[in-house]
Amino acid sequence: MSRSKQVLAEARWQLQAAGIETAAMDARHLLAHVMKRSLSETPALLDIDLTSEQRSQFLALVERRAAREPLQRLIGRWDFWSLDLRMGPGGLIPRPDSETLIEAVLEHWPLRGTPLRVLDLGTGTGCLLLAVLSEYPGASGLGIDQAPEAVALAEANA
Repeated sequence: MSRSKQVLAEARWQLQAAGIETAAMDARHLLAHVMKRSLSETPALLDIDLTSEQRSQFLALVERRAAREPLQRLIGRWDFWSLDLRMGPGGLIPRPDSETLIEAVLEHWPLRGTPLRVLDLGTGTGCLLLAVLSEYPGASGLGIDQAPEAVALAEANA
């Protein structure tokens, strides 16, 4: 058994050495993921023992992150707008600056009852379409992508 606090510190150091700018936060995300807890619970998790299986899984994820695999793909989920979305191959990782597109839609069509019809070409995870639809209850939308993996990912998020 390994103390989670020690393993987390080692992971942070390893990620910093690999040039990961968000090393501390990424290590916390990975620990929370392995322990099947929310990120907000990680302070409470620092003084418990990891099982050998949890430690192995955590260290493997840290190695992959140090090799620049996106954190969002490693944990398989990510928040965009007000949505908790699945991440995986076939879809780009939603970036915070993409939320400005949703803000622009809200500014252009301020009446939330507007019956919008939205087409999202190259939908990927479906994050943009789903975020717009979450803001306009009367709206309908269609997401299209040529990659079967992206279509499956968007369907899982819908």
